[in-house]
Amino acid sequence: MSGKTNRGPSRPLQVGCCLTAGSFMPQSGGTSASSDRLEERLFQDISGLLEAGYDYAELTVGALIQLSEEEFDRLAVKMRAAGITIPVCNSFIPASLKLTGPEVHREAVESYVDLAMKRVRALGGEMIIFGSGAARTVPEGYPVEQGLEQIKQFLAMCDSYADKYEVAVAIEPLNRGESNIINRVEQALDLAEELQLRHIKVLADAYHMHLEQESPDILHRAAAGNRLAHVHYAEYDRSFPRESIPDGVDIPGLLEALQKSGYKGRISAECMTENPSHQWSPSLGYIRSLLEQAYERGE
Repeated sequence: MSGKTNRGPSRPLQVGCCLTAGSFMPQSGGTSASSDRLEERLFQDISGLLEAGYDYAELTVGALIQLSEEEFDRLAVKMRAAGITIPVCNSFIPASLKLTGPEVHREAVESYVDLAMKRVRALGGEMIIFGSGAARTVPEGYPVEQGLEQIKQFLAMCDSYADKYEVAVAIEPLNRGESNIINRVEQALDLAEELQLRHIKVLADAYHMHLEQESPDILHRAAAGNRLAHVHYAEYDRSFPRESIPDGVDIPGLLEALQKSGYKGRISAECMTENPSHQWSPSLGYIRSLLEQAYERGE
């Protein structure tokens, strides 16, 4: 299990899946994990996902922060005993902690970032995804350029704590329906390249790229500069991909671009659907078949 790493020599990339409890994605409805033995629920979900064949589970920072110290310690003990690590977490900053505009409280944000990175690292985490659309969206009437400067300051602070905890932070471009700033992989790359911060990387999400009509060709630039650190995918309606759909997300094109770019990282399904556990295995089989085809063609 991954952490136990299911990937064998024939698998070109590790494929994981996001568990959405505590997610800040608008499609999630701001879901929080059940308070009834929350850590037990998380552990069961992680175990089920790995048993379905995924190489790792991707949790939300929000779910980890909801835990009391006692609950988190129990979860960490269970994970260590099972030999499971959580390499990546998403849903970093909640909407209540604004990163742009006149209501930014730096001390509160910094305290949250410190705790978040501490907990992520304690579970073996290597990367945190910075999407957090509600937190980073520039308020109406506030200068977008000033909001971008605030995001740069936030990322500089993250870089400092990332150095302390030995993690990376990947900027996630979000479509314009979810945020009014950093909507395309190209923009995230421009920002990361301008900042030149050691721990600040970039994520590419096929769902957002589809909505923004951004070509997978941008992945060549991202990988060539060693900025591309993680990838998310989902179908156009956030469902689990199981087959090619007319006018759907070009997942075969995404995987082919990853292969040609030399990308060696992880890819995660970030999907929202009822009864997701029923979709895990069929969707994973489809994605792995596409991966094998892409990498066989590229050899």
